[in-house]
Parts: sequence; structure tokens; C-alpha cells
Amino acid sequence: MRLVFPPAKLILEKAQDGKYRLELDGNLIATFTKEKAAVSEYNKIRRKLEAELPPTQISDEEKRQLLQKSISDSLVAHNSMRAEPRRKAAKSRTFG
Repeated sequence: MRLVFPPAKLILEKAQDGKYRLELDGNLIATFTKEKAAVSEYNKIRRKLEAELPPTQISDEEKRQLLQKSISDSLVAHNSMRAEPRRKAAKSRTFG
């Protein structure tokens, strides 16, 4: 398991010895033996950092790429070249 919050370099990962290591900017903050406690502390620190750090600005190029990806994904589910939508065949019910 590995959780990462890149803007603050906050990392929670499971070490080979089975313990969970919580690091902030390369410095070890704490180690945990239980996953639930480790994830809880990670989320607490992440929420605090999200409130303190300014939101990142997305460049025009990144916006264009996100829009293009969104359009591409939406086109996969819908084929506009088909004249009319296919109708589902009625299921026959047989009672015996």
C-alpha cells in the first residue's frame, strides 16, 4: 500500500517488515503497526495541508488535455453515427 500527496511530499507506505511509515518531505513522522491508525493519521495531516497550501493553477495546456480526454471518454459510450438506437429484444416468458 502506498498513499501519496505530492504537493507536500506526504507519503504513507507499508514497509517490508509490515509496519506503516508516514513521511513528510523525506522526514519520518511516525510508524504504525495498524493500517487503520496509519491511514487515519495520513488523512488528518493531508486535510490540514490542503487547507494551508494554496490551490494549484492548471495551465491552458493541461486544461486542453483534460477536456480532450473527457470528450474521448464520453464518445466511447455513444456512437453518433448510428441512425437510431438499437432496441432491446423483448424477453419471452415461459411458464411451465
